[in-house]
Amino acid sequence: MFQGSRHESLYHRAQENARLVALGAQVAEEEHAAALRESLSATLFRLEGPLNVMASVIARLQSREPDMAKALQSALQEGRAHLEDLRQLIAQSHQEAISPVNLNEALRDVLNVCTPRLLASGITLHWQPAAILPSVLGRPIELRALFKALVDNAIDALSTRGWKTREIRLATRAETGVLVSIEDTGPGIPAGLEIKVFEPFFTTHARRTGHLGTGLSRAQQVVTEHGGLLDLLPAPGGGCRVLVELPTRNAA
Repeated sequence: MFQGSRHESLYHRAQENARLVALGAQVAEEEHAAALRESLSATLFRLEGPLNVMASVIARLQSREPDMAKALQSALQEGRAHLEDLRQLIAQSHQEAISPVNLNEALRDVLNVCTPRLLASGITLHWQPAAILPSVLGRPIELRALFKALVDNAIDALSTRGWKTREIRLATRAETGVLVSIEDTGPGIPAGLEIKVFEPFFTTHARRTGHLGTGLSRAQQVVTEHGGLLDLLPAPGGGCRVLVELPTRNAA
């Protein structure tokens, strides 16, 4: 009897490990795809500026250099056609089906995936899930990728060389919606950058760390698409506090 229970326990543990490995791969794929979509969207926006300048130059050349204006107009039309093709690719990006999501379970999965980084960085985690939490309607992998990005940001903030107090407090509670709080004891967001950190390609991390600067920008977009709110606040003891509020299944 005992031997059978032990084998069953090992089997369930192996199943759970396999599930977490698969989940980690799915979240990583979603993060990669989201970063590419975000980067492509921001790049398209930036390219509109030079094309608009070209259009202005063409208008001035129409009377003085009609042949040059015609050649530039052809190049401009071709460039805008290529941009439109890229926009269509973004619009056709695959989106998973919407279903009820228990954020306590989603966050527990995220923490399991992030455990190696938390341990390697010497970070103490305080996990305070609400005993009863209503479900939200959303895309399960996308929401897990959202919260993993926010936890990764907190880990990065605490990985500053020489930083001594390394703690993350993660809590959920039910209010008008479901509220998720991610609080770290890091250096916080520099004054004056509270809005700028949401801009694509902006990052407070050194470029050598490989950060694209799309994390918070993408997080804001995902939360908005799910009908929620995201806010950055100074943590009471220093550091940063991220609040994400999503509507409950019934409210949605």
